[in-house]
Amino acid sequence: MGLRALLVVLFVAALGVGVPGVAAAAQHRTVVSLTFDDGDADQVLATGILAAHRMPATYYVITGAVGSPGYLTLDQVHHLAALGNEIGGHTVSHLDLTQVSLAEARRQVCQSRQTLTGWGFRVRSFAYPDGSANAALHAVVRDCGYDSARLDGGLRSPGCADCAAADPLRPRDRYAVPTPPQVDTSWTLADLKHVVTVAERTGGWVPLVFHHVCATSVCGPLSVRTSTLRAFAGWLAHRTARGTQVRTVGQVIGGKVAPVVRSAAVASHGVVNGSLETVGAYDASQSDTGPAPPARTVPRCWSEAGYGDNKVVWRHVRGGHGGTWAEQLTMTGHRSGDAKLLQRFDLGECAPTAVAGAAYRLTAWYHGTVAPQFSVYYRESSGRWVYWTSSPFFAPSHTWKRATWRTPPLPAGGSAVSFGLAVTRVGTLTTDGYRIAPAPPVAAAGGGVSLSLTAALLAGGALVVVALYFVRPRRRQIALAARSNPPSSSR
Repeated sequence: MGLRALLVVLFVAALGVGVPGVAAAAQHRTVVSLTFDDGDADQVLATGILAAHRMPATYYVITGAVGSPGYLTLDQVHHLAALGNEIGGHTVSHLDLTQVSLAEARRQVCQSRQTLTGWGFRVRSFAYPDGSANAALHAVVRDCGYDSARLDGGLRSPGCADCAAADPLRPRDRYAVPTPPQVDTSWTLADLKHVVTVAERTGGWVPLVFHHVCATSVCGPLSVRTSTLRAFAGWLAHRTARGTQVRTVGQVIGGKVAPVVRSAAVASHGVVNGSLETVGAYDASQSDTGPAPPARTVPRCWSEAGYGDNKVVWRHVRGGHGGTWAEQLTMTGHRSGDAKLLQRFDLGECAPTAVAGAAYRLTAWYHGTVAPQFSVYYRESSGRWVYWTSSPFFAPSHTWKRATWRTPPLPAGGSAVSFGLAVTRVGTLTTDGYRIAPAPPVAAAGGGVSLSLTAALLAGGALVVVALYFVRPRRRQIALAARSNPPSSSR
């Protein structure tokens, strides 16, 4: 381009008219936020790619998963923040907040921010698990001190051709920030570019939602390939000429970081809905078995759980012990692991409260073709759930039979437990009537040494802490019922 032509272009650009593209850059400003949900361990693959282009991102972390297999360690989260990235909240347990009480939702939201702040992060941004929210939850997030809350969806997509391509830079609702659909393996580089170029026509804010970052040939459904992310970051870096910038969610929202808001303590309680009579909507966030039929229900406050390589069919059946209903699991194939019904891993609505150092008596009724055993988990102070211990096996029974077992003392830091009768072989087991109660001290004959202390010493030597394993079908269905479980001492 000659000097005369260059001067003409610059003059027209200053007027903001006449030249496609240049005029758009003068009139419209577009901001892209790269957001990563959950704190998956493979998200460290994104840091080098984005840092090479000085692009910050927002990482929404499940605090109860930090340090668990498949998730970022606390040191890694601190490293992300040191690179200029924002650390946001994504609850403690990744429950669908629309399926729990507002009290539990408040605990999940407030405690996640409290924990992250205690770890040294400046926390102001929140993302709803699975993007599920309503007006009451918007208020909860605001009251917990967050400045914004991100949804999943709401901007233009094949399923919403009439939706806006971008949200205003001053969002219409800071606690319902819309996005394009979450990025998965079906997205190509062209798809990512298209989202940005369409938004550039009007300007505005486009938060993109990522989960896994995959560097292998076979990737899970909620993944972006490193090659795609690298090419997109390189392309995006050159969009600054059109007024497009990359900013964290917190940078877009602005404002000061609010003080920490603490959630209320949970009143002591035992097993909720131990008779399994009350059912609730199927909570995909608690399932490790994939999407559920639309009309499916499960006992309220319970999760269909397990680990290893096996196939299970679940049914809520009539003919319970002392009531109308019971839960039946049929293991149709088994190579490893187990399956069991557990109290939901949460912060108090469902999980029975417990006291560190105390032993507990567990009770459940069962009948079936296989020998079950109690599998027990406990919640740490951070909100993370870990495997604790297992009972001996109980004999199969064709009629209702009561299983009772005394636990060793709860480890230090424990504040709640979750337990269920587990199946480790092909067959059927029906359970009902779950109960928990503090176990009285038992003294050894003649020696004056507490048997509970002896059990604690034995359990302490055998305890293997295995954290949560989260399964992610397309709709971000996360299993909080421990898909990683060590062999019990009785196997």
